[in-house]
Amino acid sequence: MKILIIQKKFMGDVLVTSTLLPLLKNKYPDAEISFLLEEKYAQILIGNPYIHQIIFFKDSLKDTLAEIKAQKFDLVIDLYSKLETALITYFSGAGTRIGFFKKYTKFFYNYPVKRENKVKSKNTTLGIEHRLLLLEPLGIPFQETFPKVYLTDEEIRNAHGVLAKYGLSENDHLVMISTFGSSEEKTYPIEYMAELLNDIAAQKPDAKILCNYLPSQKKLFEELLTLMSAETKEAIIQDFDTKDLREFAAVTSLCRCLIGNEGGATNVSKALGIPTFTIFSPHIRLSDWAWSSRPDVDRFLHVADFVKDSTNYQDFKPSFIKSELEKFLDKTLV
Repeated sequence: MKILIIQKKFMGDVLVTSTLLPLLKNKYPDAEISFLLEEKYAQILIGNPYIHQIIFFKDSLKDTLAEIKAQKFDLVIDLYSKLETALITYFSGAGTRIGFFKKYTKFFYNYPVKRENKVKSKNTTLGIEHRLLLLEPLGIPFQETFPKVYLTDEEIRNAHGVLAKYGLSENDHLVMISTFGSSEEKTYPIEYMAELLNDIAAQKPDAKILCNYLPSQKKLFEELLTLMSAETKEAIIQDFDTKDLREFAAVTSLCRCLIGNEGGATNVSKALGIPTFTIFSPHIRLSDWAWSSRPDVDRFLHVADFVKDSTNYQDFKPSFIKSELEKFLDKTLV
């Protein structure tokens, strides 16, 4: 059997979609599973043992569809479920076509699946469970499954080398910071982030702080530095950088924990099994993305936990977070 999974973009979505792969392989041990997505999001799937082939979207729908039709898939599961991918699914030639129920796409699938509003497990959340619903037409029942990032021995060795450049090793109390979100609305106010970083440095003076951010966010990071105490600046590893997502993941795997803005970095950290403290922006629901395979240690905080119905990030004062952060650090930096 040849199976195609479609999740066009976004690192977190691609990572969470990968939860389907081991369950499909268990159901169909001899299946060849391919994954269709935009090339820039493929790094998260490198090394995944369940994937036979990664296929990239072409510049035109016609060219993408031509490649998919030529592959002669038996089963297509369209997790993106927008018009473009629904058309690819329908014209793929696959006998079994599964996607999410939408008024404008339901006709393209044999099995248009409606999303549910209630979670079966508080640990998986709707972000994972909606995807697992697409396996039910195949007779694969729900079970707790979590994303996983697979690193090679070479990537781990390289990560040790990256740390060595800064005089560090995995034996240090390394704290990775998801310093900013992918957009302004997903970014905890920087004056608040500076206060939290000051708290980390004050509570754990042995901590070595690695701040992760995009090249386009460098000026914002420089502004953040001006808001920190001298002690915090001393704890931060200056000019720390990783060349790509894979190197970031490998270095994070050697850290004691990751703290910061919800997004790709926090999802990668959880998928590596690294204790993760996540600050959610007001418009992102915990029920969608607060999944955890380690609920005894991972922590997720949302402004609505403290200010009812708030949609303003300015309401999410550092004082609300401080005690939970201290308990998290006491668990992870030992």
